[in-house]
Amino acid sequence: MTIKKTLLGLMPLALLTACGGGPETKVLVIAKGTIEHNENNITVKDGSGYAQLEITVKGKDKNTITADGPNGKVSVDVTAPGYYVLSLRADTVVGAYQKLATSSTPHMSQEELKAKIDSLQQLTTGANVSAANHNYLVAPNQLVKVSDNGNARVYGPFHKVPDNIEPSADGKEVEIYKFSTNNEVRELVGKLSKLTQAEAPKQ
Repeated sequence: MTIKKTLLGLMPLALLTACGGGPETKVLVIAKGTIEHNENNITVKDGSGYAQLEITVKGKDKNTITADGPNGKVSVDVTAPGYYVLSLRADTVVGAYQKLATSSTPHMSQEELKAKIDSLQQLTTGANVSAANHNYLVAPNQLVKVSDNGNARVYGPFHKVPDNIEPSADGKEVEIYKFSTNNEVRELVGKLSKLTQAEAPKQ
């Protein structure tokens, strides 16, 4: 009797697994002001503060997201599972894959630091942007697919990537992307440039 109850108790879970599941599709909506969300319809109310909202798109077929805000109306199609970024800001947003540092990761050499600065400068102009490079540029009212992994972790402008990253539930490597405004990237380039200035030799 105990075994039968256990099996019956597991049946709803099995049904949920069979009926649901499948690849997830998420969209990080970036805007300025306030974001209101109703299914696949988004409204942005003008304001001075930064706003972002992660939404889950239901269904395996093509989904159309409509947005209405200070920059006008836009309709974008989500055609496949994965993780997307939709920018409803008036300025351009750029982003890139972030490799997780480990305790054994050495400090960057001057050559690596200069290469990092050069890469960031190119990113602000779209010079090195490609899916193969895991670099992305999102223009106003544009939807860009970042990853086939709907469970990727994407951090928008003005949001710092946490120092401690929780491991993924499936045990796979955590996939992280960081997006910033061009102004944020330029400020970062300025800070990194100061680190490339060699100290004067001691007498």
